[in-house]
Amino acid sequence: MELRHLKYFVAVAEELNFRRAAERLFMEQPPLSRQIRQLEDELGVELFYRNRQGVSLTAAGRAFLDEARLALAQAERAAQAARQAGEAQQTKLVIGFSICVFNRLLSNVIQTFREIAPAVSISLTEASTAAQVQAIATKDIDVGFVHLPLDHPDLCFETVLTEQLVAVLPQGHSLAALPAIPLHLLANEPFVLCPEQVKPDFYYQIMRLCEQAGFQPKVAQEATPPEVVVSFVEAGAGVSLVASGAQTRHSAGVVYRAIAESTPPIEVAVAWHKQNQSPTLSQFLRVVRDARSKQISLPGHDVFAQMLL
Repeated sequence: MELRHLKYFVAVAEELNFRRAAERLFMEQPPLSRQIRQLEDELGVELFYRNRQGVSLTAAGRAFLDEARLALAQAERAAQAARQAGEAQQTKLVIGFSICVFNRLLSNVIQTFREIAPAVSISLTEASTAAQVQAIATKDIDVGFVHLPLDHPDLCFETVLTEQLVAVLPQGHSLAALPAIPLHLLANEPFVLCPEQVKPDFYYQIMRLCEQAGFQPKVAQEATPPEVVVSFVEAGAGVSLVASGAQTRHSAGVVYRAIAESTPPIEVAVAWHKQNQSPTLSQFLRVVRDARSKQISLPGHDVFAQMLL
């Protein structure tokens, strides 16, 4: 007995008509009838009553139908498990990130995933949040690390890291003596900011905070990514407001200070397509969630906290 015999039997049992069952199976009726007769001969029982009105299941046929369905379902589960295992062994995972979120957490996640899934080929793609969202939506990348807030009907988002906005000043700046800087004290300072079109949400957040402090920042220089922004600050082009993680990547020649006012947190999220059921992606997301649950934080956050003490 083979699986195809079970498929043939179930089709006839559900249709109770050999012609319709044959059409459903994309085969001719005579070969189907022969296969069912061979199955009955092998089992030693009749599975169907046959008469001019059609066919109906015998008691043996009804009992066999339940078990045949279970066997086919189990066979499909076994095949799916094998395909998933093979996919997990051979697949490639494309991870999107922007330079401003490539921090200790993401580095640890990738390192851990390489250790537990050495057969998976990892490809890292640097892109802005907007570009990552588009690439995930078109399934050009599997997973990305993006800045919130975001909303896309086809994507899932989970916050993995929260940073704070901090002021960055040239070393030796008069305000560097303060442990926390009220924003209004920056009203007359030239600003170095990331361009509006590159990170609009972040740009507008800074503009709103400055307006609440009673001034509109004087943008003397635009730059991206954050490391270049900080380099311009180091060179004396102005001051800036950046995510606290920047201090882990560039600390020479500048100082970072807390902002005295309460500011909204800057959230980094992992994003993926809702329809992506890849076991490799699921495995990667488990590593991300485990890292988050262990509260792996940026070293810069610890330094920042020490500055406030």
